[in-house]
Amino acid sequence: MSGSQSGTLLHHELSKQIIGAFYEVYNLLVRGLLEGCYQNALYIELCERGLPVEREVPFDVRYKGRVIGEYRVDLLVERKVIVECKTADTLKGYDESQLLHYPRATGTELGMLMYFGSKPLFRRFVHTNGPAAPPEVDEGDTANSGRLTPTPRESAGQTASFRPAFRC
Repeated sequence: MSGSQSGTLLHHELSKQIIGAFYEVYNLLVRGLLEGCYQNALYIELCERGLPVEREVPFDVRYKGRVIGEYRVDLLVERKVIVECKTADTLKGYDESQLLHYPRATGTELGMLMYFGSKPLFRRFVHTNGPAAPPEVDEGDTANSGRLTPTPRESAGQTASFRPAFRC
């Protein structure tokens, strides 16, 4: 990827820091731990890098102003990037669907899926709230350069909102 392309990625510098932290955790921990162990280690690594990060951040899903459900994101970095950690043998479609849903439901524009499997893998999922823009290329999956076409944000009566959570 050329330098001019990298400058156009949403939250490029923040993404680089998150990816660096991901590889640090991946390289220092053994394979086969529970997802929560990697999530906690990534939280520690992000905090040590001076990034404001929150764990297990709940958000309400609303329909016509009424709460119809609650989800939790693994990590929320600078209130800009949702980070989900996975450890299964292979990534499934629902893992990606989750990351497609969370940014759209919360109004957050960037979601990152960090896979602590047999090989390190990360995927970026972008949801922009403005007019249609060119989709961003997934940086971490060289086998499948998945793309996400931005979709408009739903009305305030049908979106989710974050509730305050612990910060480092």
